[in-house]
Amino acid sequence: MNRPQAPLAVVDVMDGDHVRQSFQVLAGDDGSASLRIGRQLDCEICLDDPHIAAEHALLQIGAEPQGRLSLLPSQNGALQGRVHHRAGSQLLWPADGLLQLGHTRLRLRHAAAPLAPERHTLHAQAPRWLGLVLLSLATLLMLVLDTWKGLGPGADWLAFAAPVLGIGGVAIVWAAAWALLTQLFQRRFPILLHLKRALVFLLVVGLADWLLPGLAFVASAPWLLVPAKLLPPMAAVGLVYWHAREVWPRARLLLGMFLVGGMAMWLATGWTQQASLQHRWREPYLSTVLPPYLRAAPLRSVDALMQDAAALRAPLAEKARVDADGNAVDDDDD
Repeated sequence: MNRPQAPLAVVDVMDGDHVRQSFQVLAGDDGSASLRIGRQLDCEICLDDPHIAAEHALLQIGAEPQGRLSLLPSQNGALQGRVHHRAGSQLLWPADGLLQLGHTRLRLRHAAAPLAPERHTLHAQAPRWLGLVLLSLATLLMLVLDTWKGLGPGADWLAFAAPVLGIGGVAIVWAAAWALLTQLFQRRFPILLHLKRALVFLLVVGLADWLLPGLAFVASAPWLLVPAKLLPPMAAVGLVYWHAREVWPRARLLLGMFLVGGMAMWLATGWTQQASLQHRWREPYLSTVLPPYLRAAPLRSVDALMQDAAALRAPLAEKARVDADGNAVDDDDD
C-alpha cells in the first residue's frame, strides 16, 4: 500500500488564535512548490475576501523553512507585522510567521521547521490563573483597607462589601466590554487578559494614592502631591491605550497620538482653570496626616516658621487686592 505524499508545508487561515481553514502544499518533482493566492477559483489558495485581488500573490516554497512571497498587482498588498508591503515587492515569509492579505491572516507551517514541545494543559494554564488570582487578592486587600480607612468605628460588613463588590463588578464589565471589542476585530475573547490589565490599574492607582501623600508628609516634600494628583487620569489614559492596542494593533501609533493629544489638552485646560490656586495640581499639604513619629524630615524652629510666614505677607496682600475674576479691587470700596 502506497503511503500518501507528506505535505511540504501548510498554509493556515487564522481566525484569531484558531485555525479556520488549512491548505496543504505538496512538493513537485524538484522538491519545491509554487502557489497562487487570490480570490480566483483556480488559485491553489483560494480566499473569499473582497479585499484580495483575483491573483494577489505568488508563494514559492523550497526545502528551507520559509517561503518567498511575490506580490502581484493589487490595491492592498500585504501586511507583515507593522510593515506594509505594496504590490510588486517581494518578502520572506518565515515558518510559523503571520502575514495579512486584505482582511485575512495567514500562517505558514513548514515540514522542515522544528515542532515546539507539547505543553501540558494544567502546567500551561496554572501560571496564568495563579498570577490573576494573586493580583485579584492584592487588589481586594487594597480596596478593603482603603474602605476601612474611610469608615467610622462600628461599621458593619456591608459597608465594606458594597464598595468592593461595586468596583469589582465595574472591573469585570470593563474587561468584558474590551474583550467583546477584541472578539469583533480580532476573532478572540481574551477577557482574562483585559481583566488582568484593569486590576493592575486599580492596584497601581490605589497604592500611589496611599504612598505619595504619605511620603510627602514623611519627607516634607509637598511636590510629591503633584504626581499623586496627576497619576489617576494619566494612568487611565495608559489603561485605555493598553486595552486598545490589543483590539487595533495596526493603529497603535494613531491611538497613542490621539490619547496623548487629549491628555495635553486636558492638562492645558486644567492649568488655566487652576490659575487662582496657590499650587497647581496639588491637594492641600498635610491633607493626609500620618502619625508624627513617621516624619523623617528635620524639625524647624519657631523662628524659622515665623520668618516664612512673614515672607507670605506681601504675596497675600497682593492677592487680596484681586477678586475671583482677576480684577483689581479698590481699597476705598466697602
